[in-house]
Amino acid sequence: MSPWVGLLKKEWRISKLWIFTTVGIVIAVNIVAYLLSLKYDEPLVMFVPSLIVTCLHDFYMLMFMALSLQTEAKRLHLWLHTPQPAFRLVGAKLVIAFGSMLISLFVSALFTYIALLAVKERYFHAKMWNHALFIEKGALVVLSIMLLSIHIAILGLLYWVIYRICKQMIPKMAWLAVTLAYFLIGWLFLSFMQTDVYEWLTEWGKIAVPGAVFKYDAAEGWIMIEKMEMMPIGVIVFYGMMDVLIFCASVWLIDRKVEV
Repeated sequence: MSPWVGLLKKEWRISKLWIFTTVGIVIAVNIVAYLLSLKYDEPLVMFVPSLIVTCLHDFYMLMFMALSLQTEAKRLHLWLHTPQPAFRLVGAKLVIAFGSMLISLFVSALFTYIALLAVKERYFHAKMWNHALFIEKGALVVLSIMLLSIHIAILGLLYWVIYRICKQMIPKMAWLAVTLAYFLIGWLFLSFMQTDVYEWLTEWGKIAVPGAVFKYDAAEGWIMIEKMEMMPIGVIVFYGMMDVLIFCASVWLIDRKVEV
């Protein structure tokens, strides 16, 4: 068995309780919402909580990584003294986090889909509903949640590394240092986003993607209108490259600066 496969199996063993628990929570919330929708005869009572749970998957990988890294922090000398480089150690966590997020997100999105069909039957005329458009738009939303979850998790990894380094240097002020670093990095990036350079890096390769707008018409009731939206490929490429650089910088710091 290769060391990489061994790391993945190890991460699965220590994380499977979290994975099963999150899927169970998703199912429980949706079942409760469904029962309430039956009680009040209102499909929105199920759809709204289901949609919220699906959107909260933006933070799924962040929470997974935070709990997993906190577990390792209790035995940091064992984790970092293995012959495997930090690239593999952290990479295995990200792979399992992503895989478990896909499972939970699939279950949650399925419930949201079922709930929206009930909303459609109640509030939309059959001629005012474009099912193919809805599927395409839903797929884009799910893809956006996946990409954002990865991005947030990698940012969380960076701040965890900063915390571990600060804890060695100024143990009593580590959290304050991380908080200051968070606001400083955020301010610098927001300032960068206002520049022409950021626009040049991100506003290229625009492609048309399907969009949908829901409006209320007094005669027809709720209607679904197709609205094509322009999405720049440059944004995905820019943030993808940034995530790769942040990940590489984080594992480099773990290998060379984080002491056990």
